[in-house]
Amino acid sequence: MTRAVAATAIALSFAALAAGCKPAAPGAQKSGPAVAQGDGILITADELKARLDEQSPFLRQRYQTLDRKKEFLDSQIRFELLARAAEKEGLANDPDVQLTMKKAMVQKMLQKRFSEADGATVPDAEVQKYYESHRDDYVKPPRLRLAGGLVAAGPADRAAKGAQARKVLAQIQAAEKKDPMALQAWVRQSSDEAPSKAAGGDLGFRSQAELAAQYGPAFADAAAALKEGQTALVETPNGFWILRLLGRQEGVERTLDQVKTQITAQLLREKRTKAFDDYVKKLREDSRVTVNDAELEKVQVSQNAAPGMPGMPGMPGPGGMPRGGMAPPAPAPH
Repeated sequence: MTRAVAATAIALSFAALAAGCKPAAPGAQKSGPAVAQGDGILITADELKARLDEQSPFLRQRYQTLDRKKEFLDSQIRFELLARAAEKEGLANDPDVQLTMKKAMVQKMLQKRFSEADGATVPDAEVQKYYESHRDDYVKPPRLRLAGGLVAAGPADRAAKGAQARKVLAQIQAAEKKDPMALQAWVRQSSDEAPSKAAGGDLGFRSQAELAAQYGPAFADAAAALKEGQTALVETPNGFWILRLLGRQEGVERTLDQVKTQITAQLLREKRTKAFDDYVKKLREDSRVTVNDAELEKVQVSQNAAPGMPGMPGMPGPGGMPRGGMAPPAPAPH
């Protein structure tokens, strides 16, 4: 075969594959009237329609006229001719071909056995239980983002420290007119609250309940009363906080009815994942699989990418479930 002929054959092959061609298995029974036939070649109307239906809706719109259908059929014919030529050369028994067929066979079996459209349902009680145990994913209180620093004070020096804190507040409020980061600069230099000092007093997003638990109810109530961008003084048992409200985050309350469909899909994915894992475990036990660690250790893994076929969708991935349309459970939404 000349290079030109080889290049043409390869180009035709890729064109056929891009059109979604699939060769029929040797000896497979076909149904429907023939739309093309020849020596060892038979393409039926049912087979052609199946290949067309595999295309995206956008591409299917392309093949509405007779001329376009002929164009698609021509790609099928070229593919069947190339497949027949490959069979004559004995490539049906080639290890790469056998591996590809095995991957496709496994994918088909997994889709059939663990199909998401298998009519499985989840009892309402199970959905309710999941919702209650994951309520924090669906119901979140409003949160405040604060920045602040502390002028620590005890009973003996509270009056003096209070005066100091009010003076600092006035200085910061004046400076903020030109420098919005004036509070953060003071915190890094002078705050008595060590955990947040290096971050310029950024306390992150906290709910009012979280603020009350960590800093006390007076702190939480004063923080909730602040307007966004406002800097104020808050007295607490530990001393005087100079606080600035950086932002607010609205609360979220998604009822069970609102997330029931989502939770049901989640639980179905978990059930399919478990069914798949149990199925593979049983297959492994029935086959009494053993691993030779000594020989496995000797296997050298090339550092350079080698030519070959990527993993096919539907083949088991590192997490157990097949790649593609049967993903492992997704985390609950936030």
